Amino acid sequence: MVKIWYSVQGDGMGHAARSHSIMQHLSKEHELFITTTQIKPYNFLKSKYGDCVHLIEGDILAYEDNEVKFAKMLKDFFKTLPKKSKNNFFTLIKLVHKYNPDIIISDFEPAADYFSKLFKIPSVSIDNVHILSECKVKFASGSKHKIASARTVIKALHPKTDYFIIPSFADVIIKKPKTTFLVKPILREEVFSIKSTQKDFVLVYQTTDTNKKMLSVLKNTKNNYKIYGMGIQPKDKNLEFFEFNDRVFLKHLSEAKYVVVNGGFTVISEAIYLKKPILAVPIKKQYEQEFNGFSLRDRGFGDYSFDLINFDFDEFEKKLPFYRDNLQKYGLWTNDRVFVLLDKLINKMIKNKPNYKVIDLLIKNEV
Repeated sequence: MVKIWYSVQGDGMGHAARSHSIMQHLSKEHELFITTTQIKPYNFLKSKYGDCVHLIEGDILAYEDNEVKFAKMLKDFFKTLPKKSKNNFFTLIKLVHKYNPDIIISDFEPAADYFSKLFKIPSVSIDNVHILSECKVKFASGSKHKIASARTVIKALHPKTDYFIIPSFADVIIKKPKTTFLVKPILREEVFSIKSTQKDFVLVYQTTDTNKKMLSVLKNTKNNYKIYGMGIQPKDKNLEFFEFNDRVFLKHLSEAKYVVVNGGFTVISEAIYLKKPILAVPIKKQYEQEFNGFSLRDRGFGDYSFDLINFDFDEFEKKLPFYRDNLQKYGLWTNDRVFVLLDKLINKMIKNKPNYKVIDLLIKNEV
């Protein structure tokens, strides 16, 4: 049995849902302790794994009109950084002392990566965002500065990782194949078991409710829409609003003729598995979401646009058979390859792990 610290980033549920699939596999043979940075994933994981789940402090992106507001986010970040850093450091020191992890698995959570570097704990990253730093990617023309900016931020937040497992549907080239592994998207078991059908409505899922202009655009199209993430509102002509319920959401996803989403990886991946064409509306300055949108167009799974006001819905819907054909060619898959790969990496890391306990380092460094 290996002691594993699993740390999860994200103010939405995508990272937590993916991590839960991995944790279910790991918990059969290993001991876990789990940290996460926001209350929604904390409550979700706490309901699954109980007292080994701990909440640490993290930052939430600031949005306005479907755009990340970096100035406000950075202002809040530096204002709260000293207190958060101090609180997190001492909280995590106590947890590391208590659980004495053999390895760390991080779903894009920075604190765990810094502790991996500080205490020389072997680590593996399982997230889709590292595709921008660990792979040669195709992007829209004129976007080299975006890739460079994203890589700089990723490297600064995640200074040390031994191995990368990157779930992706994009067409990319791995830079370091000995330490980086590309796999198909990691999905929840509920998605694998659901049957895909097609009814006469479009599913809309938004991670932030700031894109108000989109609603007026959708209202003036011929489709019926089932909308999640925009709050509870009375039905407005062809717009029907829903509070998020996982079971109902998956049912609607499996029945939709296509989906309109931000550029978030999880729902896009679920739609790909269920063979639903995708219209992505990436949050501006969220370069990972922009890359996901570009990759959808590149693979022929759908299209993307930052502004739906001038988007040609009729042209998009003419291409639905083309998108569905490409999605069918992509095939189906399971998480089994990821589990086998991760088990091998864990065995390799444990075999090569230095022969000391983390507590010895704590005492040595007088922390």
